[in-house]
Amino acid sequence: MKAIKFIFLIVSLLILKSCTDKNHNKENIVVTIYPFKAIIQEIVGNEVVVDVLLPGNADPHTYEMSPSDFNKIQNAKVFFYGAETLDGWAAKLDVENKIELLKVLPQDFLIQIESDTDHSFHKEEDSHHHQGFDPHFWTDPITVNSMIDSLTKILSDYYPDKKDLFRKNSEKFSKELYELDKKIRETIEQIKHNKVFSAHPFYNYFFKRYELEILGSLEISPGQQITPKFLKTISEQIKQKNVKAIFINRQHISKPAKVLAESVGIKTIELDPIGGTTGNETYEQIISNNLKIIMNELK
Repeated sequence: MKAIKFIFLIVSLLILKSCTDKNHNKENIVVTIYPFKAIIQEIVGNEVVVDVLLPGNADPHTYEMSPSDFNKIQNAKVFFYGAETLDGWAAKLDVENKIELLKVLPQDFLIQIESDTDHSFHKEEDSHHHQGFDPHFWTDPITVNSMIDSLTKILSDYYPDKKDLFRKNSEKFSKELYELDKKIRETIEQIKHNKVFSAHPFYNYFFKRYELEILGSLEISPGQQITPKFLKTISEQIKQKNVKAIFINRQHISKPAKVLAESVGIKTIELDPIGGTTGNETYEQIISNNLKIIMNELK
């Protein structure tokens, strides 16, 4: 009889633990990529767990969601993704708890993805074609700061008992973003070669903010087909503009960019806009580490 009671107690505890775990998971926040975790964690602090779906080396544009990813999203209190033009697979999910971060930004901070007929070097204003809004907003601290109040309000609506703490954390984070901006401006002043070209427009918010001249991008979206004629045209422009390097995205190593760089005798320089590795975890670390790389190549 005692053995039966003991077994019943063990089973009951296991069931209770299972229920507790499920309730705990419902308190979590889930995001698609690491920069979103870095930003949101600054606001929620250690009070809420923020889970990331993608590993640091994964390309959010081409990522294929697993069943376990979907289970995490369903069990989250709130799920944040970037935009249809970044992690579009997340945008298509039929879940009620998802929030698109690009829509949290004030309209006047958004950057249009523009291209001319060759989607290369920008020429006449009226030759540009809009490709939607650039989703890589997190690369600019001031743009991130513009969304802090709205993001804090959204998070406070989901966790009303923590709103005072969230507000305090967000005010501290905002000050840190301004300090980071000041540091970047002081560093960027040392740059001699301010013309930049990239394989994909993944760092344009940063380039525009700190007045680096964006000459163009090889691919408007990763994997876009590049013709030999187009490569020849770009090669000529890069030589004329004295571009020092082509910036590529660590999560999407562009073969056409490497071919182009080799053909014109310049380097491809890898930036990591996602982070999530040791020493590249906080928002400040992600931005500062890329700043060092940019400075080494353009100073």
